[in-house]
Amino acid sequence: MRDSTIEQFTRKNIDDILRIERERKAMQPLASRMASAVAAFCSRGTILLIHVLFFAAWIAFNTSPLAFDPYPFTFLTLVVSLEAIFLSFFIMIGQSASRQESERRHHLDLQINLLNEREMTAMLRLLGKVAERLDIEERDQAEIKKFAYNTDPRTVLEQIVTAEETVSPSGYSVEKAVNS
Repeated sequence: MRDSTIEQFTRKNIDDILRIERERKAMQPLASRMASAVAAFCSRGTILLIHVLFFAAWIAFNTSPLAFDPYPFTFLTLVVSLEAIFLSFFIMIGQSASRQESERRHHLDLQINLLNEREMTAMLRLLGKVAERLDIEERDQAEIKKFAYNTDPRTVLEQIVTAEETVSPSGYSVEKAVNS
């Protein structure tokens, strides 16, 4: 890919990610794949239309002399309740699978970001050495030297937690409120 364009690189990355996702989905248990398919089908707008038409037909038929489930439509209530129970399980299974996939992607993003940070640190160190050899003034190298150290993820996480603890639920900083 020596003469490749950015579009070709991104296309390859997209194709690789899609292939990996297809492989992961194929490895999911049958129950998870079925639950995802049912949840996907039930989340379409046409299912709402089908339900409206079904309930209207049921009510119309069961208010006629041929009714087998007269008002208050006890059997219809049973059917709808059972449908709701099963759909809730399918949706929960689908949400669980989505959450797990989201966590995997988040972990992948984190690992790639940490690798990028290490690469940038190494490049900044090298750039600092080049600047020294070229006798570039210290004040012009100051920012490079600040960032030429590996970032400790634990320290950054602690800073985030501390910052979150100082912000009230309304979004105003406790520190700002005390100082004003």
